[in-house]
Amino acid sequence: MNKALFILFTMFFLSGGASSPIADEGHKPYVGSQALELKKQLAGNWEGEGDFGKGIEKVKANYRLTSANSTIIETFHMGIPHEMVSVYHNDKNKKLTMTHYCAVANQPKLVLTGLGDNKMTMDLSSDSDIDVAHEMHIHSFTVDFEGPHKITQQWTSYAEGKKAQVVKVSFIRNK
Repeated sequence: MNKALFILFTMFFLSGGASSPIADEGHKPYVGSQALELKKQLAGNWEGEGDFGKGIEKVKANYRLTSANSTIIETFHMGIPHEMVSVYHNDKNKKLTMTHYCAVANQPKLVLTGLGDNKMTMDLSSDSDIDVAHEMHIHSFTVDFEGPHKITQQWTSYAEGKKAQVVKVSFIRNK
C-alpha cells in the first residue's frame, strides 16, 4: 500500500469516518406510542418464576432497545433450549405490535388492545400468519406494571381453536 493511501485510511478512521451515517446526522431517539414508551422502561435483565405446567420454574428475561430506540427485543427463557424472542414496535399508525418467535416454531403477531391502570393487553392480530383452528399458538398477552422493578406477565395459548393454557410469570428487575 502506498504511503498516501495509508495516511488517507488512517485519517478516515481517526476522524470517525467509519461510524454510522445515522449517528452522524444527529437523529434524535425515536419517541413512540404511549405503549411502546412504557415497554421501553423494561430495558435490562429480569428474573422471575411461573408455573408452565410442571410446577414453579425460574425464568430469565431480557429487554433490549434497538433500531434508534424504535424496537424492543424481549428474550424469554434465556439460556435454555426453548428460549423465545418477541419483537415489539409501532406499526404505521403508531399502534404497538409484537411478533412472538415461539418455541413451537411459529410466529404469532399480536396487537395492542388495551392500555390503562398500569396494565397492557395484546391479542392475536387478524393478519397473523396462524391457523387458529389447528395450530397451537400464543393468543393473548398481558403485562401488569407493578412498579419500576416488578412486572407480572400472563401468556394465554390456544390449541385447536380454544384456550389451552394460561401462564402467569412474576418478574423482578436485576439490579
